[in-house]
Amino acid sequence: MDPEPTNAQAKRLMIVDDDVEMRTLLAEYFRRLGFEVAEKESGIAALQTATTDHFDCFILDVAMPEMSGLELLKKLRERGNETPALFLTAHDLLDDKVAGFEAGADDYLAKPFSPRELEYRIEALLRRNSPATRASGDEERMEIGDLVVDKRRHEVSRGGAKIDLTPLEFQILELLASEPGRAWSRNDLLDRVWSTEYEGYQRNIDPHINRLRKKLEADPKNPHYVLTVRGVGYKLNESP
Repeated sequence: MDPEPTNAQAKRLMIVDDDVEMRTLLAEYFRRLGFEVAEKESGIAALQTATTDHFDCFILDVAMPEMSGLELLKKLRERGNETPALFLTAHDLLDDKVAGFEAGADDYLAKPFSPRELEYRIEALLRRNSPATRASGDEERMEIGDLVVDKRRHEVSRGGAKIDLTPLEFQILELLASEPGRAWSRNDLLDRVWSTEYEGYQRNIDPHINRLRKKLEADPKNPHYVLTVRGVGYKLNESP
């Protein structure tokens, strides 16, 4: 069944997969939806393009020769590229998912999958990073100690220094900052942060918390902002 056109307004996707058939199928599917799609067969080629061109979302295969999808995304994140990214993989194992999230992924989809499911997940990532989503809510600017979460500008700073977060990291911090001191369970965080029905082990939230701490904390191993609530989950310190 052909996809129905959407109001994607020429959002730009990059699909990186060394499987020509898979890459071509997905590229054609999203082009019919109105997306602009760049196809890359290797992580090396994708890295070169992603550092000079703007994209709204990356669809990355995990297993590729020369440079895996994990290595590619790690390099992009190290260079400050926070474009939402979804991994495609032939393995649906917990360790693989954790590795993907630790690399900076925003979502994860195991093969085989329905193109319609991938479409829904991409749309969810784009909504999460849209200006309307960024500005939603009652409090547009939240200040906790020297930590500032500005929802309207989609910016985070600590002590006046800007901190670059992925859309998913921002959404986690935004939720924690909405009620400083409140303990959120891992399931609560998954339910509130993921925009699609999420089927996964609850500790898949942990790699995102770890990455968030690396960016927020002077000493991530002894956090002062994002605290662990033993037996429950996490909370934002009321008085960091």
